[in-house]
Amino acid sequence: MLTAGGARGTAARTLHEAHATAIELGATPLRREIELLARRSRIDLAALPQAPVSRRQPGSEIAGLTARELEVLRLIADGLTNGQISERLYISPRTAGVHVSHILAKLNASNRASAAAAAHRMGLLHTAPD
Repeated sequence: MLTAGGARGTAARTLHEAHATAIELGATPLRREIELLARRSRIDLAALPQAPVSRRQPGSEIAGLTARELEVLRLIADGLTNGQISERLYISPRTAGVHVSHILAKLNASNRASAAAAAHRMGLLHTAPD
């Protein structure tokens, strides 16, 4: 779609849907390729309407984290504080804290280190560089 001069909005929506499906299926290599294509095309997957990335049952590995929560989880794993996360994502520190609380609850993690370990197990820490 992108190389054939198709509608950019349609391509962005298609990439977003493919990204969500790859995450739902746990297809990490496919998810990384989709993210790489989105970056190359300057399509911001996070800017599209936020939808749950996974429809897995509670207790499953991803536990219904939204795309934004996955983004915050990666930053938690990088050791960022709520204040640093808020600066990086252009959100308030309070909003960052709410995201962190939701992540901990969804992952049944007692602290940030447990959440980071879960991110590592899910393969979320090895994304392709920009």
